[in-house]
Amino acid sequence: MKELVENLTRVQRLINRWPRRAAFLCAVALCFSSASGQDTSDVREMVQKIEELSSAGKFQEAIPIAEQVLKYCEKNYGPEHSETADSLNDLAFLYSSMGDHAKALPLYQRALKIREKALGPDHPYTAISLNNLAEVYRESGDYAKAEPLYKRAIKIWENKLGSKHPNTLSGMSNLALLYQDKGDSAKAEPLYVRVLKVREETLGPDNPQVANSLSNLGTLYYHQGNYAKAEPMYQRALKIYEKAYGAENPHTANVQNNLGAIYLDQGDLVKAESFFKQAFEAREKIFGPNNPATGESINNLAWVYMDAGDYAKAEPLYQRSLKITEQTGVLYQMMGDYKKAEPYYQRALKIREKALGPNNPDLVSSIGGLADLYRLEKDYAKAEPFARHALQLSEKKFGPKHQMTATAYNNLAAIYEGMGEYDKAEPMFQKGLKLFEDGLGPNHYKTGAALDNLGVLYREKGEYKKAESYALRAVEVTEKARGPEHPETATCLSDLAKVYDAMGDKAKADPLRQRAAEIRGKTKSKPASPQPSPSSSPT
Repeated sequence: MKELVENLTRVQRLINRWPRRAAFLCAVALCFSSASGQDTSDVREMVQKIEELSSAGKFQEAIPIAEQVLKYCEKNYGPEHSETADSLNDLAFLYSSMGDHAKALPLYQRALKIREKALGPDHPYTAISLNNLAEVYRESGDYAKAEPLYKRAIKIWENKLGSKHPNTLSGMSNLALLYQDKGDSAKAEPLYVRVLKVREETLGPDNPQVANSLSNLGTLYYHQGNYAKAEPMYQRALKIYEKAYGAENPHTANVQNNLGAIYLDQGDLVKAESFFKQAFEAREKIFGPNNPATGESINNLAWVYMDAGDYAKAEPLYQRSLKITEQTGVLYQMMGDYKKAEPYYQRALKIREKALGPNNPDLVSSIGGLADLYRLEKDYAKAEPFARHALQLSEKKFGPKHQMTATAYNNLAAIYEGMGEYDKAEPMFQKGLKLFEDGLGPNHYKTGAALDNLGVLYREKGEYKKAESYALRAVEVTEKARGPEHPETATCLSDLAKVYDAMGDKAKADPLRQRAAEIRGKTKSKPASPQPSPSSSPT
């Protein structure tokens, strides 16, 4: 092996409702310099097949081939040869891509030891193993172990290959990703910007690596709730990918998915549906109907219909998504069938805990969903600890000012409200409202839901003038954001009617109640709870 192969973008498991990020794993080519001709030819074909299957996302199919290559290397070169390390790296990459970090970790660790011994601690190939091992730790949420490995790899590449080499830039991008995962945007952003600038200078503005940097920055801004910055980054990345790879490519589909998520969060369901459909169609053709990426698109598209109150379209999509994501429970929750929902939530949480560990921030959706489900069942003793945990994970994952953190505050407040602990509930509802107003604007539908929640709280406390003020604003905002016939508009109208009932003003209450009943009669479905919930995030 004479030359370091450029870093390849192997994995891009991007966003759900909140964006996931792209991970960059380094790989090297196997040379097979000393084996017999026929064997060498066979193994080279196997290596090529691994690459083809990997590029298509068919990691499970590639694993037995990679295992054969590893056995070949161990037999012909020995267990501590550099090419054995390469085959270990390739097999570990496949497991890592499938989310099986427990199997990937010892393979990467063994590859690192071989390279340190055979090539030295400061060789560029050693840095590749450091980077890949760091990726596994980062994906597992072990940032303390990942960070020094990334920094060591970057230092080696800078010294040996230069500050503008693709591997150096990929290492910096991965370190930025770690800071982003930790919620440290101040450290992540300048690294992403630096990588983007160098890639544009060295590769040109239309290179796919530039698109990767744009996508990463877009994701960072999404986490900050800064859609105005995120959207053009994704739009530019999409154009590059479409030109370079075409419509039916994983990278193209990922960015389409991310744009759909932005529009979904902003309540633009028409655009969200369009982009989610494009991503789904591409992923189904590329990966097949049962791949997790396909399931993500099915789930996201279902959420468009869920937000539109169209449960008839949402349910068959969730049934299909269940086989991959185990998230049909969300639908049953919003339809009011909590007993059906609970086992799905519990199963999804167990799967994620097994894959990620019990304190990984990516568990926030499952934990928050269970908390909200128990709240709706009025099992507050179960709901409260889950909701507190969800709030802690939201602050860690998204930061204290993000809309998902606002949702977590809102959901914990709703539990205290259900328990009758209004003094605990009120400041949390108020904090959630402020975060929604600051992050999404005063006329967003989530702001309307937060206003409605406060109106209900003040009505229950007997503070009717405050309740009326918040309930009126909730109706105004929700009707404008969701439309006059949406189930959430009906909920707000009904809650305002209850305020007037409590005030003894039947003349004002009756027409509001009648209008709410008419809306619900048209939808023929139980309206969604006005409480925004982390469980409403496609995953």
